[in-house]
Amino acid sequence: MTDTITLDALAATLVDAREAACLTQEDLARRSGLSVRAIRNLETGHTARPRKQSLRLLAQALGLPPGQVGHLLRTPRPEQRSAPRPAALSAELPAAPRPRLAGRQPLVDSLHAHLSARERPDHQRLAVVVGPPGAGKTSLILRAAHALRARFPDGQIFVDLHPPASAPLTPDRLVRRVLRSLGGTPDPDGPEEAGARLRDMLSRRRVLVVLDNAGTEAQVRPLLVDDVRSAVLVAARRELPALPGQFAHHVGALGRADAHQMLEDLVGAARTRAERPAATAVVEFCARLPLALHIAGLWLSTRPHRSLRDLAHRLADEEQRIRFLRVGDLSLQDSVAAYHRALPAHIAAPLHRLVDLRGDFGAAEVMARVTPSREHAVDLLDELLYRQVTHVSGTGDGGGTRYRLHDAVRLYTAHCVPGPPGLHAPAA
Repeated sequence: MTDTITLDALAATLVDAREAACLTQEDLARRSGLSVRAIRNLETGHTARPRKQSLRLLAQALGLPPGQVGHLLRTPRPEQRSAPRPAALSAELPAAPRPRLAGRQPLVDSLHAHLSARERPDHQRLAVVVGPPGAGKTSLILRAAHALRARFPDGQIFVDLHPPASAPLTPDRLVRRVLRSLGGTPDPDGPEEAGARLRDMLSRRRVLVVLDNAGTEAQVRPLLVDDVRSAVLVAARRELPALPGQFAHHVGALGRADAHQMLEDLVGAARTRAERPAATAVVEFCARLPLALHIAGLWLSTRPHRSLRDLAHRLADEEQRIRFLRVGDLSLQDSVAAYHRALPAHIAAPLHRLVDLRGDFGAAEVMARVTPSREHAVDLLDELLYRQVTHVSGTGDGGGTRYRLHDAVRLYTAHCVPGPPGLHAPAA
């Protein structure tokens, strides 16, 4: 029997070789002279008769050894061609972030490795990124999702589970939404059969579903199937511990070097290095949050006549800082507001009593401001951490855990939201 390569094997070989060379489809297109569309069709098995000249150009651009080139050129004969894949039904991913994600590439690589790993019965293709408002979760999952497109040729679906000024999507609405994207129609007999139809479609196809602004496990669970052909990538506003087999990543503020690099990428090295003290002040006033730094960088890049010292002076006013960090439709205040609106009353009210705590705090400070019950205070600290309002900052002298409010949450709660009645009354 002639040693030929099937279309599926050809697609997998090209994807593996490109990723091993650390190239995107756009990079490979520039090197080979082929179009991005031609490369995408080859990598997804949609080119029925691959041209040998195209394959030679790709092999040369990828630097493949002669033996692998020869194998690549043994294209399938018509009678040996693998069954054609169904056409990609949906390609819904928003544009990937253009600037590089300073400090986040290792996370992107980890997500890519997990969601593109070889299929195993014990391997759940579910990844969840959790973090506070402004931490860049959406940019992170979009960068990872775009890198995974070739692995999921039957569709890439994007759903915002809690759009601005709207109620969060219920699980039933999510099922109907994804069914429509996959070319199906919600079953008229009810949500149970619609869910069964969706699970069947996801188990038969290679689909990537990307969910942004998840708030509960119930919003994600309808998409989970035992078959591992499809994958689910989630950006969550809080921990989702009840989801089985998840690959969880936590993101927060950038390290100082990465935060400076992000600002420098947006503003320019010469400009930031000429005003290094002011650049450092801007980075710290932005609490090293990617969204805040992105807005600050755009403000400066569109005002080349303004100095970094001007911006640092504006951001020094804590009461106005979160309102000032707005460019176009990007707003740190709006990002935090979406989180705050989702907080239940038994969390939002105590939060107002804690906003004057600028540094570390623990159970004793919560007991002094919110409740005399230590048990209640510890439970409240757990809930604040779980909902990405605080982060662990260290261990106190007595061995107890110390916490700190995320700076953007503290500023928004202190200056943008009226406190509940009786805020300054003594704690009960």
